[in-house]
Amino acid sequence: MDYPQALAAIEALHPGEIKPGLQRMEKALSLFGHPQRRLKVVHVAGTNGKGSTAAMVRALLTAAGCRTGLFSSPAVTGLRETVAIDGVPVSEGEFAALTEELIRRQPEMGEAGTLSEFELLTALALLHFSRERVDFAVMECGMGGRDDATNVVPAPAAAVLTPVALDHTAWLGKTVEEITRNKCGILKPGCTAVTSPDQWPEALGVLYEEAAKRGVTVRMPSAGSVSHREEGVEGTSFTWRGQRLFLPLAGSHQVDNALTAIEAARVCVPELSSQAVEQGLSQVRMPCRQEWMPGTPPVLLDGAHNPHGALALADTVRRLLKGRRVILIAAMLADKDEAGWASALAPLCAAAVCCEAKGPRPSLPAEELAACLRRQGCPAVETASSPVEALRLAEELAAGDSDTVVAVAGSFYLCAALRPLLLSRGGSGLHGYSM
Repeated sequence: MDYPQALAAIEALHPGEIKPGLQRMEKALSLFGHPQRRLKVVHVAGTNGKGSTAAMVRALLTAAGCRTGLFSSPAVTGLRETVAIDGVPVSEGEFAALTEELIRRQPEMGEAGTLSEFELLTALALLHFSRERVDFAVMECGMGGRDDATNVVPAPAAAVLTPVALDHTAWLGKTVEEITRNKCGILKPGCTAVTSPDQWPEALGVLYEEAAKRGVTVRMPSAGSVSHREEGVEGTSFTWRGQRLFLPLAGSHQVDNALTAIEAARVCVPELSSQAVEQGLSQVRMPCRQEWMPGTPPVLLDGAHNPHGALALADTVRRLLKGRRVILIAAMLADKDEAGWASALAPLCAAAVCCEAKGPRPSLPAEELAACLRRQGCPAVETASSPVEALRLAEELAAGDSDTVVAVAGSFYLCAALRPLLLSRGGSGLHGYSM
């Protein structure tokens, strides 16, 4: 099996299909000698910031001299990026070989059933990290915690809970408390829990309750340890415990994520040096997380797809793009809270272009999203037949105005569709691209 064949085999597993429960993962990994049991894991759950936090933990541990794997989701620039060691994605050949091994043994699964796409990728990551003998494996939950495929790991060294908000309510619960209880399923006796200084009070109460049941200590870094922040669209400088640090990620929430990541890394490496903290944070790169793309017009790419994420993006727009005209390009999956999301962003936008983004689950019709943005106060909203057409229309609306910024948000799948074009356009815009 070569790499294209591996991608085709994974596509045949119906990407986006949600299969809660761990029985398939337990069975599949038992066929390979339970590789997850040979790993020291940092397990990251939460609603917002878990991808950024997981990436920071990986970078910090690598800077500390630890060989560190990272399993992340969703795939923004390709499936291989979701499985990486010290920032280097698994090779095409190794990805194909691991996929072939897992697919070939599917008939042995018996009553457990066939792995979903996410389960197969999780198993692939655990196999790869085990065989490469990483010092630590940072595993980002896909959805929830208790029944997430990544929760097949034994007690992690650190169980990290980033801010919890309403998302995936059909699967995880209707309240923040119910969702937090699900995500606290990653807490196991023997681990140390780490949570964000920006954790919601409702979630924090549940976390302490669930941790007490399991005899787990909870560590929360102090927001007061940070001073002298200087923010821009290309990153944030701040002083932490007297040390000046630079994080090449925009958004004030990223400082809280950094504090959470440092605390998690210190659980794994208690003597984490100031040099490792500085080096690790300075090397973090997160595609489509408030990613600034210079050009004409400049574009701010953000996969924010729920109200909490939209509020973080809105905060950045208010503070760092103050006085600039913002045109929004938006697409969302049908299972999201579009009204709550739109209420945060619509009043800040001069115009919006809505489209549908190809993803593993149904997209919200562009006209429905457009109507929602109109109701929430966006004065001019259009629809487009594709992400590329939406970008063309936004560029036309910008009309060469140097004070106009395009913000792309609502879906990582939308961002992933546009990012390659934005990277290749230089400063010349999109004229000449075919749809």
